[in-house]
Order: sequence, then C-alpha cells, then structure tokens
Amino acid sequence: MHGIAIGALLVNDGYAEEKPIDVTRFLEAYCVDCHSADDPAGQRDLESLDWSASDFDTQLSLQDAIDQLTLRSMPPEDSDQPTTKERLTAIDGLTERLSKMREVTTSTSGQTVLRRLSRREYKRTVADLLQIDMTMFDPTLEFPGDNLSEHFDNVGDALVMSGHLLERYLAAADQCVEKARNTATDRMWSESSEPKQWVFRDSFVQQAELRTAHRRAFRDRYLCLYDHPFNDKTEGGYGHIQDFTDGVPVDGIYEIRVHAKAMHRDTPYTDRAVRIDLEEPFRLGVRPGDTRIGDMPHRQPIQPLLAQANVSDQSFEWITFQVPLDRGFVPRFTFENGIHDVRGSFGRLYRLHREDLPRSIRNKKGIFEQRIAIISEGQLPHIRIDEVQIRGPIEFSLPTQSQLALFHGPPPTDAEWSTQQAKQRIDSFASRAFRRPPTKTELASLTSFYESRRTIGENCEQAYVNTVKAILCSPAFLYFQNPADSSATLTDHGLAERLSYFLTSSMPDARLRQLADQGVLHEEATLRAEVKRLLASSESDAFVADFLDNWLNLRSLGSMPPDPRGFWFFYAGDLSVDMKTETERLFRDFIDRDIPLVDLLTTSHSFLNRDMAKLYGVEHAFPAEDAISWRRFDFSNDPAVAREGRGGLLGQASILTVSANGIETSPVTRGVWLLDNILGTPTPPPPDDVPAIEPDTRGAKTIRDQLTRHSDDATCNQCHRKIDPLGFALEGFDAIGQFRRTYNTKPRRPIDTSGELPGGAKFDGTAELKQQLAAQQEFLVRTVTERLLMQALGRRMEPIDRAAIDAIWRPLKSEGYPTAQLIEAIVLSDLFRR
Repeated sequence: MHGIAIGALLVNDGYAEEKPIDVTRFLEAYCVDCHSADDPAGQRDLESLDWSASDFDTQLSLQDAIDQLTLRSMPPEDSDQPTTKERLTAIDGLTERLSKMREVTTSTSGQTVLRRLSRREYKRTVADLLQIDMTMFDPTLEFPGDNLSEHFDNVGDALVMSGHLLERYLAAADQCVEKARNTATDRMWSESSEPKQWVFRDSFVQQAELRTAHRRAFRDRYLCLYDHPFNDKTEGGYGHIQDFTDGVPVDGIYEIRVHAKAMHRDTPYTDRAVRIDLEEPFRLGVRPGDTRIGDMPHRQPIQPLLAQANVSDQSFEWITFQVPLDRGFVPRFTFENGIHDVRGSFGRLYRLHREDLPRSIRNKKGIFEQRIAIISEGQLPHIRIDEVQIRGPIEFSLPTQSQLALFHGPPPTDAEWSTQQAKQRIDSFASRAFRRPPTKTELASLTSFYESRRTIGENCEQAYVNTVKAILCSPAFLYFQNPADSSATLTDHGLAERLSYFLTSSMPDARLRQLADQGVLHEEATLRAEVKRLLASSESDAFVADFLDNWLNLRSLGSMPPDPRGFWFFYAGDLSVDMKTETERLFRDFIDRDIPLVDLLTTSHSFLNRDMAKLYGVEHAFPAEDAISWRRFDFSNDPAVAREGRGGLLGQASILTVSANGIETSPVTRGVWLLDNILGTPTPPPPDDVPAIEPDTRGAKTIRDQLTRHSDDATCNQCHRKIDPLGFALEGFDAIGQFRRTYNTKPRRPIDTSGELPGGAKFDGTAELKQQLAAQQEFLVRTVTERLLMQALGRRMEPIDRAAIDAIWRPLKSEGYPTAQLIEAIVLSDLFRR
C-alpha cells in the first residue's frame, strides 16, 4: 500500500481543520493503488495531491474523483468495493473540501475589486450625464456582453476590460457627444418654427411578399397589418410608410394620427388556422424605424413600443398618439396582438377551411397564389389603415437639455469662447462625469489635451467637444472610486456614487452630489433620509428591474423560448415582457409599502394586465376594452385560482418560465432554482457523465417515476432528496406558468404535486410548499440580503461576510423583515460604507 500525502491537519489561507479520517482511509484503501505517483491510471495522481493547495489542477482531480465515485465507475468492478456508507462519506468529505478550494479560488478576501461600469450602468450614466433620451438610441449596442457571476452583471472581478471594448468606448463617446451637441439641423430650427405636417394616403406599399397581392386587391389604397411584430418571418408585421424616406427632421415629440379599422374579428376561421385570440380587441402599436438602417418591414435592433390603442371593428376611426421620435426615424405601425405565423396561415386555411372559402379561390395552388387569393377574397383578421398624418415636433426648444448638459449652459458662439471659459467648462463636465471633483493633475491633463486640439487648428467648440469625448473614455469615468486602503470608509463622494448606483443604477443626482460636496452624506440621519428619498423616486425603478434580473435571473426570460406551436399566444401577446413587469411591480409594491420580505412567498396579491390575467384564468376581472392597464389583483378573491398556488413569487409566470426549459418542465431544474435563489443553499453540480433524464419507455410513466428510479442510487439521492420535492410542488404549472392537472401525454396522466422535505415536512402543491418555505424564513431573508449586497458592492458575498450579513437582517426580525427597512439597513452597514 502506497503512502498518501494528505496529512491529518490541513492549513490554508488562515484556516485549519481536521481532515475526516474516513476520507483518508477510503482513498488509501480504494484509490491509491491505481492512482499512484509512480504510474497514475488515467493520469490522475491521488497519491501526491497537495491538499493545502487550491489550484485548478487539484480541483479538477478532486471533481473527477467525486464524479467517478458518484457514478460508481470507480473503483473498477474487479477491485474491492466500498460499502454504500463508505462511498457516501467519501463523497461528502471530498465535496466539502472542493467547495472550500473553490471559495479560496474565487475569493476577493471580502473586498470589492476595482470595477468598471457594467453595460447597463454605462448606458444610464451617459443618458443622465448628457440628458440624452435613450428611447431610440443605444451607444452600447456593439459592446460585448458583460460576464455574469451568479447571474449578476456587476461583479468587479468578472467585468474584464479588452481591446475590443476600449474601441467600443471610443465609438460610444463619439456617438453620445455628437447626439447631445447642437447640430446644423438644430441650428436651423427655432422656437418660432411652426410644426411640420406630412399626410400619407392612397400609396401604401406593402413588403415584398405582400406587394403583388395588395396591388391586385386594393391598388395600394390600404396599409394592412396581419401578424404580431415578434414572428420570426413577419408578413405585414411592421406597417411602414414607403414615401417617408428621410424620417423626421429633428428629435422631438410628434403627433401621429391614424385612420384605422379592425377587420374580420368575426372571421369563421378557427384559431388552429389563424392563431389569434379573437376575444380581444385588436391593438394598434407604434414602433420606431431607423431610416439609416432601412429594411422597414422587418425587426430592427431598437424598436420599443412607443404607444398602443384599441382599434374599432365597427368603422374607420381616427386614433391619435403623441410619441417621441429621433431625427431620421419614422413611425411604424404594428398589430400588437396579431396573428402568429401569418405566413403559414395561408396554407392552413386551404387545408382546414377550404369549404369556407369563396368558390372562386378554393382550388388555388401554391403559397403565392393562395396568399393573393386570401388577401383579395378571404376573411383574414387584420388592421386596415387608409390614412396617416404626422405633425411636429410639437415640443421643441433651443437650447436643448442635452446642449445645456454638454456645454454647462447655452452653447457659446465663437466670439464667446475663451481659454478660461473652456477650462471652467472642462472642470465642470469632468466633475460630473467623475462623480467627484477632478484632481489638479487630471484637470491639467485635460486642459493640455484641449490646448493640443486648438494647436492643430480646431476651433474652440470642436476642441472642447473632443476633450469631453476623452473624459468619457478615461478610467475616472469608466471605473468606480476605490480607496487605496481597502479597510477605509468611503469618502462622501464614493458613498454618493455607491448609493446612487445601488438604488438608481446611475450617477448621483444633484441632491446627492450637493451633500457629498458639503461632506455631510456620511452622517447617519442624512444617509437614512437619502435612502428613503431615492427609494420613493421613479429613478429607483431601474434598481428594481436590475436587481430582479440579477437575483432571480429574469434577464434570461426568452433565452429558452417556449415551443411556438404549443405556446403561440406567448409570442402573440409578447408575454415575456408582461411577466417581468408583474414581478417588478410586486417588488416595487413591497418597497413602497415596506411589506415584510417573507410575504414575497405567501402574499395573495399581484399586479396584472389583461394578458396576464388570461394566462392565470382571472380575465373576468379585467375588461377587454382596457387590456393595456395594470392594476392590483388579490387571488384570494378567486378561491379556485388561489388553491392553484397563485400569489407570491412562486405563483408568477416569470419564475415558472425562467425555471423551465422552454419545451417542458423539469422538477430538477425548478428545484435547483429554488435552492439557489430562494433558500440560498445550492447543491453541488452533477457529475459530467450523468445523462439527461429522458422519457423512460421501460415502465416509468411520469417524470416522478423517472426521478424515483434515478434516485434509487444512494449517491444520487444525496442531492435529489433536497431538489426533487421542491420541483414536484411546481409541476402543476407548465413551461410558461399556466396551471395544469395532467401532463401533455397520450394517455394524459395526472400530475402529483405532493412531496416531503428532508426534515419530514409534507406538502401538496405550491400553496402548501410556500407555507413550508415561509416557516424557514431566515433562509430567504439571508439570501435576499446577500443578493442585495452583491448588487450594492459589486462583489460576491463570502463566508468571511456571514457575521456582518446576519447583523444586518437579524435586528429586523420582530417586524417581519420589512423590505424598505432591510435596504436601508444595508446602506447603513459597515459593509456598504467600507
């Protein structure tokens, strides 16, 4: 028997622990003979492992050993075999050690690493710094995606800098400053200028696939919208105005009047053929189109919904919108809840409704002729527009807010520029961009840069503008302030910066900056008041959205899209946006009313619009005429729906969709999601060689049967007994969060949502599981506190932080851990101020 270089005492990075003798004996008894230093089988030397090390090679060896033991691949069949108890003890011991090695590897020793602005923080910062409307403008569009750490996009050591990103920063600075700057077009426009008007009628050219059909049917008299704007291959998804070639001349608010009618809401065709919810009024939307990109009939990178309204199906009526449009953009019209896959509907109509078609077109062959025939003589649901009027800008003045922000006042004329004025403007802009006063060295460098641009012949304004671009590419703008002494408290400016990016995802506003300049922000009463002010402001909506993206991984909604055939209404209603909105509104309500955090699991209320109400089966409380509005709804008013488990995070479609795979549900996936994000007790990753659980044709009738067979092995059961019961409770919801009682199988089999937690607590369904989880409320509170601190500090929470974290939330126990007070306690903590 070879000796093993493990040692009885492990000492590493300041901690010492006794290595369980069972693991040592296990490796000596069953592993080292083959995996020795002299002739290691599979190039895995377990004899000379340095257990005090935490390098990746050592971690790889340990992970491989754990995997092989879990899979029962090792020891080989012809070798002595351990008992089940010995195997499980070894796996637990090795897993514990591997976890500590990984903690050491990823640790930042409880310090926030110097970090840059994340992509979302950069975008919001330049928007506030230069007062730019980002509705149709995104300077980060070509930035590489930020690396995520535990779903978070703002962890310092994960936010790498690259040559490519530096190039993108240069380009973005140029785009932002030039957009804010007073252009030649703006100079030609004055406050006294009358709004311009454009009228379009009788010449509506459809996209190529529909052009011939529309000329035959309507002679281009109508602009027709057929499918919703999220189809992969839209036909009539984006109604564009062919003759509006250059778009609007200047950024501003424009009045859009549309003469429209909803056609064939009473169509005889079934939803199998046209895939549209005919119970709902048709909704006309306005989305921008960039004339510089062209390709108006198809999706563009930036196309937010600017406005929407119901369309009458009784007669043509005028619908008026007031929307922002940037220079060079045009309004495009969309059928927001239109047909899903209109391209395929032409063929489906001939297959399913041939006898319902006019006799003259029943026998048309081929998609081209069938499309023409259906548009000309069929009853395909659509929105028809026969006139569009555009007027504006109706709100415009000079100087613009962007110009005032860029030049620290109205743009001076050439005669008004002086070197002293330039220095003052550079100082002022740098102070706002750096979120602190610039140092003398920084200011001298920027002034020198300005003078160098003047030397090469640039006028004062151009030299100043180029200096501003340099400021936007400087480390002082791109990176957060970091004291040289990591144990020191933040300066008032550093505290203002951290607080602002925590609660608004952007730079400090004027009030925060004033308090920092006065040196009083660090005072507890002042800091507490600022937390309350920021949380009460609309700017904190960005915090709510960003934090939920990070904590609950809601940003991945849509990354595994549901099956378009089985869940076409998910796309026709753009439900992924509504799902996120529901969760954001609920968390916003918890902050505004300072509701106990644990109620996130057990509350009976949420906030819905009609599309979400239909998904949950409570549309009776949301009139079809007002499908756009959001309002509070208490599921306890509908006992049948409440019994399904609605109310609280675990009953929300966002959570149920993000924890599914898009096609079907998995108790394992949802169970792991709950352990990670709600209880904060993640399980080790499964061995690499464990196959995915596929439908079992050998007698397993349900996913529960399959998992029971999978977990019969004691090594697998170690984790699955924690994971599977949590996931089973959510099996009553499908891949987009709809309630169900049976699986979509033939024959349909009933769903069993009962389970038992490792401690013996039993439950049946989501509603009872929520009560069990609420009884372990400290796990949820600690998890949310850790995630909030990650958001605030830009680093992972580590074991060294445990005592400080517990000191934040424990004093709030008697009050049930109120949400807003918890956030306030985080800001007032030593962790936040260091």
